[in-house]
Amino acid sequence: MIIRLAIIFCISTFGSNLSAQIMPSATELLARASTKAHPRTIDVAALKSGVDWEGRWIVVQDKVTLLHAETLPTEPLAAVAVRTATNEGDKTLLAAALWLRTGSSAAVTEAKRRALNLASWSPTGTTGFRSNGQAGRAVARTLALSYDWLYEQWTPVEQEALLSAIRQRILEILSEGGPYGLNHGLKLDSDPYDAHRVTVTSMTAVICSALAGIDVLYDQCVIDIVPRYLSRPHPWGVNDGGYANGTLYAQYDVTWTHFQTWEMLKQVINIDLWQTAWAKNYIKFIAYFLPPGAPSGLFGDGAEQWWAGVWSTQGKAYAGYLPSPLANWYARSQPSTEEKYNLSLLLAPQKDMRLISTALPDGTAHGIHIPSIGWVAMHSDLSNKFRNSVYFKSSPYGSYIHSHADQNSFVIHAGGKVLAADTGYYDYFNSPHHNGWYKITQAHNAITVDGGKGQMLGTIAAKGEITQFLNSGGYDLVTGNARAAYGGMLTKAVRSMIYLRPDTVLVFDSLASEVARTWEWNIHALSPMAVKGVRSIEIVEGGIHLCVRQVYGPDITFSQTDKFAVSPKGTYPNQWHGVFATTLKSKKALFVTVLEVGCRSTPVTVTVTSTGQDVTVLGKTFSFDGISVLKK
Repeated sequence: MIIRLAIIFCISTFGSNLSAQIMPSATELLARASTKAHPRTIDVAALKSGVDWEGRWIVVQDKVTLLHAETLPTEPLAAVAVRTATNEGDKTLLAAALWLRTGSSAAVTEAKRRALNLASWSPTGTTGFRSNGQAGRAVARTLALSYDWLYEQWTPVEQEALLSAIRQRILEILSEGGPYGLNHGLKLDSDPYDAHRVTVTSMTAVICSALAGIDVLYDQCVIDIVPRYLSRPHPWGVNDGGYANGTLYAQYDVTWTHFQTWEMLKQVINIDLWQTAWAKNYIKFIAYFLPPGAPSGLFGDGAEQWWAGVWSTQGKAYAGYLPSPLANWYARSQPSTEEKYNLSLLLAPQKDMRLISTALPDGTAHGIHIPSIGWVAMHSDLSNKFRNSVYFKSSPYGSYIHSHADQNSFVIHAGGKVLAADTGYYDYFNSPHHNGWYKITQAHNAITVDGGKGQMLGTIAAKGEITQFLNSGGYDLVTGNARAAYGGMLTKAVRSMIYLRPDTVLVFDSLASEVARTWEWNIHALSPMAVKGVRSIEIVEGGIHLCVRQVYGPDITFSQTDKFAVSPKGTYPNQWHGVFATTLKSKKALFVTVLEVGCRSTPVTVTVTSTGQDVTVLGKTFSFDGISVLKK
């Protein structure tokens, strides 16, 4: 029954385009995997015949040549276990892939040398799954793929060394009891939003499919794990392609894990997860929230980081696997900074980017709402790398795992610079800074009360909801309701944002509480903010100006600091945290704020009506009643 339910879930929740008639049973999946000839997780013919338009295999050849001179690492210390295990896995599979493509004897020798070294590391040591799940899964996957890809190159003694090491590691991954392991997949069922279990399920599905037929352990693993993975390759969004766990973890989980898993499972069991609705729509997520020229990521752990090389790799790999007009444009618009020996890119069908137009496809909107994750992007011109961009979040995924307590928050980029910023640094997960500043509402461009009190931490219950979105040529608007995120502290937390292209943003905030409070409108920047008046400030970054004016609301004062409530571990650049705070406590507050790239001091008129406020700006009038916005 569990297997049957998993198959139904794959179709109804993940949005698979695979019909119930052709989705195989778990026993059929096992039969497909166990009867497939080695190497079974890679298409060797495609690997050999692919035209190397970008010169990636030349880079791989040079890289593997350099590897020959390296001394193999011994089992690493705990502090560097993940990095060492991941790096060694990458090097091993790179050499193995080069051998499959070229037949290079030096490459196969190098791949075997490294794989056997990994097999010698203790499954209960620093890279054991119980000691470090990320290191443990990386080693197990590398060994299994090395066994599969180099199948005819191993001696019986070497095969036994590999299989013995893999078996012990898989037993740890599937172990029952305690906080470790998948318990044959059941722990993923009980906690589907555990990011590490989702990733290890992906890798385990490949490992056991690669080794099916060798041992009953792997056969039962295929039956337990593969249908669960097919039912929900990730839990962070559904058909619309969204990834709620943030752009950084999209690259970790999707680009570096799921892309490869989908390709390998397609080869082994003939199930093509690239044809699911989520996969086909994922391009919308990366194109709109990591557009070419973006100066940072967005929303969640690691959002402040700039990963141009990874984003280019992701875009070019995706366009190889799943070409479309938008995907082709996105890949073509990326700089030549991709990781040319990234396995996701090497396994993807090769594409000559020179033949792809640099023009954004006709009819492509410049704004988007991804409903399943509650994210909105509004751009002046998606095709322009120096665009103005306004991002808004009010997510049903709350502040769980790598998401922050930032419902109804916004970020503004302009001219390739971060102006209105998320602040803090991802020093490490669950660090004092991570929990004491980085994740809290006060660190974001959002509403707090009574000296920085904000939304609930570490829970999906800290939800937001997008209640309104309109994308039009001249302007876009969005409304979010974040009341639930404040855990009963507020009875109303509604924010509407209107983006009038290309440079003006109008923000309405309607707030209420059963007790009188000080209301705080937070704004953050990477440089000091210039105070232009009691209700006005200016942010300047790299010659790009953003002016913020409170044009309607209660009496306020402005203050700023470059101090964190809890400092990160390490040395990081200062950031500035500003707040417009009410001078008197009240049970209700309404703010009308104008943010303007370029600081043209555009006239704004606010008229109080019987139902709310009418605001006229740039020849347009918008009416806000505390629930939604209407253009008059």
